[in-house]
Amino acid sequence: MNKISVEKIIELKNISNITMITAYDFVSGHIVNNSDAEIILVGDSLGTTTLGHEFTNRVKIEDIIRATQSISRVGITKLMVSDMPFMTYETKELALSNALRLIDAGADAVKLEGGKEKTEIINFLVLNNIKVMGHIGIKPQSVDKISDYKILGKNKIEENNIFEDAKEVESSGAFSVVLELVDSKLSKNITESISIPTIGISSGKYTDGQVQVYNDLIGYSPNKLPKHSKSFDNLFEKAQSAINSFVEETKRKSK
Repeated sequence: MNKISVEKIIELKNISNITMITAYDFVSGHIVNNSDAEIILVGDSLGTTTLGHEFTNRVKIEDIIRATQSISRVGITKLMVSDMPFMTYETKELALSNALRLIDAGADAVKLEGGKEKTEIINFLVLNNIKVMGHIGIKPQSVDKISDYKILGKNKIEENNIFEDAKEVESSGAFSVVLELVDSKLSKNITESISIPTIGISSGKYTDGQVQVYNDLIGYSPNKLPKHSKSFDNLFEKAQSAINSFVEETKRKSK
């Protein structure tokens, strides 16, 4: 199978719904790579799903590099995008240095959070041949309490700010943009108004694609799933049951 390119993702706008799924290690990368999803996101949600942090802003660049390297050993045929962690792209020079580390680890592109305030950095990366995915709406790296997770764009000020963010991210050279917890009407307006694909998470059905967290999709977490996620199985309970069965069998044989 030919590897999916950034150009292919852009071509899918208005043609086919794009699917992006996170992965954090060799096994999850292998499973997602064998699916029909177009994009693997090495997400900084690694912090909350795998490393036990409460928020994604605890993740370090070394964590994402290690995860990217692990997944790349699968022999990825999808487009692989790696998140740039909190405080790793505060200046153009710092952003380029860390983006290159992720590309060297196996990423095809990087994702960073921020709208108009990050367009100079996005443009600088693009000019240095780094493919960039934007991320606007709720920006998890800026969240320090659960109550901050709410739908944005319901009032005129938020609506105008987020719409401007989308236009600025597009003009800066990003090849796509994630809309997280954005009002569905605004998401529809943005999707119809920009030339690059929009990938939504809890932003309604009118985006060009959807992204979900691997652990949420398969039900593999001891924590309550976020309201915006949808689980298609419960592997956490199945794994617990399998472990308990092994322990019980072993203890029976020792008597």
